[in-house]
Amino acid sequence: MKKYSIFLILVFSSLFLNSCKYDFVLPVEVPVVNPGGEPVSFSTQVLPILTAKCILCHSTQSPMMGAGVAYAQLVPKYVNTASPSSSKFYTIPTSGTHGATVSAAEGALILQWITEGANNN
Repeated sequence: MKKYSIFLILVFSSLFLNSCKYDFVLPVEVPVVNPGGEPVSFSTQVLPILTAKCILCHSTQSPMMGAGVAYAQLVPKYVNTASPSSSKFYTIPTSGTHGATVSAAEGALILQWITEGANNN
C-alpha cells in the first residue's frame, strides 16, 4: 500500500509539474518610420508599396495609375483614420494570409501614414 501511494504521488507530481508550460511571446520591434519626424508621403512612400504589391491584382486600370486615382480608391473605403490599426489597408496585407503581404517596415509605414491622417501628399 505504501509503494502504491508513493507511486501515485510521483505520477501526480510529474503530471502537475509538466502541465505548466509557458509560451513566451517576444515583442516584435517595429522599425522607426521617419526618424527625422517628417510626415509620411503618400506619393513617394506609400504609393510605391501599392505599385509593387497591390495594384497589379486589384486594379482594372493601368498598373501605372497616378497617385490621385490610387488615393481615391483607398480613402475612405479602406482607411479608418479614427482607428488606424483596424484599417483594411493596414490589416489585410500585414496579416500574412493575403496574397500580397508587406514587410514589417512597410506595414509600419502604412500605419504611420494612416495615423497621421492619411493625407494625399
